[in-house]
Amino acid sequence: MSGMSVSKPYSLIKKCRACHASSNQLMVGLEMDPMPLAGQFCATPEESQQAVSMPLSWVLCEHCGLVQALQDVDDRMLFRKYNYSSSTVGGLVRHFENYASLLSITYDAKSLRFLEIGCNDGVLIRRLPEEWVKCGVDPSDVARQSHAADDQQVYQLLSEPFTEALVAQQQWQGKWDVISGSNCLAHISDIRDVFEGVALALREGGEFWVEVHDLEALLSGFQWDTIYHEHKAEWSLDSLTYCLGILGFERVHYEKIPMHGGAIRCRFKKTGKKQQLPRDWKRYVHSIAALSEVYQKRHDHPTAVKFAKSAEKGEKIVAYGAAGRANVYLNQLPALPFDWIVDESPLRVGKYIPCVGTSIVSQKVLTEKQPEYCLITAWNYRDDIVRKNAQYRGEWFTAFKFMEDD
Repeated sequence: MSGMSVSKPYSLIKKCRACHASSNQLMVGLEMDPMPLAGQFCATPEESQQAVSMPLSWVLCEHCGLVQALQDVDDRMLFRKYNYSSSTVGGLVRHFENYASLLSITYDAKSLRFLEIGCNDGVLIRRLPEEWVKCGVDPSDVARQSHAADDQQVYQLLSEPFTEALVAQQQWQGKWDVISGSNCLAHISDIRDVFEGVALALREGGEFWVEVHDLEALLSGFQWDTIYHEHKAEWSLDSLTYCLGILGFERVHYEKIPMHGGAIRCRFKKTGKKQQLPRDWKRYVHSIAALSEVYQKRHDHPTAVKFAKSAEKGEKIVAYGAAGRANVYLNQLPALPFDWIVDESPLRVGKYIPCVGTSIVSQKVLTEKQPEYCLITAWNYRDDIVRKNAQYRGEWFTAFKFMEDD
């Protein structure tokens, strides 16, 4: 697989992002229609029509089992205007409150040195014990703006990607007791470089906590709307354990958690003893093929058919949750002419979905307009959305199945 022309907004990866196996060990399993960046939201309808659509292919590494995007979009393009602030999502706030409590109980130490990769707006790191030495590394505009607006400055922020070179530059060798990364491993072009940086920065016996989307949950739920350019990698427990094991990490605990429609939380200890652990990538081939088939038949799904018929009758069709899933769903089903989509984040209200041009409106519009049906594109927060909109008298649907109010 060769790289693309420099005029392209993306290139093709030439090796596995995590284990650096050669490109001839990357098997294509799913190819989607071209679409814009899922994290892109446009200021005007004209800008939305000019948004760039890019192809997206899923490949499976036959060495470590990592599922990853073949197309690689430069991080500077992804994070210049990120439009995702974790603290605006109630479900995520509760998740990180619980996560912070777990970390605080696990490490009852006043002098702990804690580093977070991909800290976003500080939703986790701000909730950790005041006496800890805390540092966040995140290149996004959201991280910079949130940190600059914080008068207390409870943690240090480095506004750049986490790499092995950064660790050496900051003279962090063996400096940190605990390093954490929540969902950030999905957004990194060279994950092997990040893992090597973590191994260098942790002291011997130090621990690395990671939270990643669960590949098996994605496949079993046929969640094709979670596949987009920003999600450069999708992890199974086996592939994550293998890729860290070869660098001297031992997995000491893991659990499945409900965040983002299914995730894994793992805790690894730096032992320095490199190990080649078994992994079975072949068992995912059939599941990826089944997901591809469901994706190809997406126009025939009952929910899509329902909203298409409503549009044909001249009824307004609307949606709720202008996150990455909505960008994927609306762009992969462009024949569904949504009139508007509700979102609770002030970073998105007043903007437009790229390419399809759907306007993003505030929460109050739903209760004022009272459309007959509303599609929940942010289906992983369905219960929160229904609870917050008790005054809405219409009928809720989700992008993948019919759901009754409860």
